[in-house]
Amino acid sequence: MNFLVLILFCFNLSLAITLEEAVEIAKKQANRIKLSEIEMRKAEEQIKKAKAGILPQVSFSYTYTYLGQDLALGLTPNNRHVATFQVNQTIFDKSVFELIKLANIQKELQTLLREDVERIIEYQVKDLFYALLYRKQLIGLYEENLEYWQANYKTVEAKFNAGVVPKVELLRATSQLQQAKAQLEQVRGEYLQALEELKALLQLQEISDPKGALELRQLELNEEKLFQYLLENNSTLRALRKALELAQKDVELKKAQYYPTLSGFASYQTFTGKKGVGGNSEWLNGYSFGISLNYRLYDGSLRKAEVALAELELLKQKEDYLQTEYDLKSTLKKALISINSLASQIEAVKASLEAARESLRLSTERYRLGIASQLEVLESRANYNNLLANYYLLLYRHNSAMALLERLVR
Repeated sequence: MNFLVLILFCFNLSLAITLEEAVEIAKKQANRIKLSEIEMRKAEEQIKKAKAGILPQVSFSYTYTYLGQDLALGLTPNNRHVATFQVNQTIFDKSVFELIKLANIQKELQTLLREDVERIIEYQVKDLFYALLYRKQLIGLYEENLEYWQANYKTVEAKFNAGVVPKVELLRATSQLQQAKAQLEQVRGEYLQALEELKALLQLQEISDPKGALELRQLELNEEKLFQYLLENNSTLRALRKALELAQKDVELKKAQYYPTLSGFASYQTFTGKKGVGGNSEWLNGYSFGISLNYRLYDGSLRKAEVALAELELLKQKEDYLQTEYDLKSTLKKALISINSLASQIEAVKASLEAARESLRLSTERYRLGIASQLEVLESRANYNNLLANYYLLLYRHNSAMALLERLVR
């Protein structure tokens, strides 16, 4: 499935890439996602390793020993063969049982951590994608700006040749045209740099231009619901809660060392020996079985220290969780404030843009008719450019804040 997604993406590389496609590619290609998958596989192997402690251990051994006449005394033959088949089985070991539970929780934690990494990657992709759309709109603005100053230069040049305006007007028009070209090259360079960042995140050699436009988006949930979803759904908090559970289970694992262990064994052995002094060497065989009970009476307070360390780690995890919860609540609150503030600013700038666009039109027409000065045109165009660039910037910041909000409540 992953391979098919990449093939389809590469096939459509000449087409514009959408935000959804970029996010999907990132989830398949991002380095941190791959590392998370490795950690999940390691957690699965840890479960197998832990379960091995309660499974029977089967072994076979064979030994051959040649003894010289000086050592082969009594019932000992010169050629001694010993073969043993043995089975050991844990009957009760609380540490093993707790370790299995710990390994299962560790796997669940790795699953949540992978989900958290996906959410982080998704937010990063969205922010980079919105930054590209912002710079793409800036390129459109400064391409339009260049066309405007190219037309203005032709108008001024014609007036200068006709002796209507002085040479300083032509020099000013030339300077403004060069500035317009430099501004366009600057925003194109910034766009290409942002594109390289996205390519690095997606681990792709080539990528097509982003498809879409920045828009003002509305909040669909009230503040109370958003904070509720933060506590319930936030992937970072869910992973930290599972880490708390893991720390608690580690305390129980350390306490399990206070319990005795009970194991059973059975073996079948065959060897060469003599049944009587002076007899011939022959094969002898038989079996044995038994149980073993072990308990540590004193270990120099080692177990006590290990339990204390595990409990302190649990307290640390609890403090980390509380601090992260406070930080995320604060981040959500600031994101909401920013979204509402940016929405108001965007509406205000939109209203100002209409006035600036009309002012630029009038200034351009007045200059063509010889009524207005070139400085008036410069001021009108600069005001319009600044307003439109600020409008695009506000839209980018608004969409980025919305992406952060989505990351917080999922």
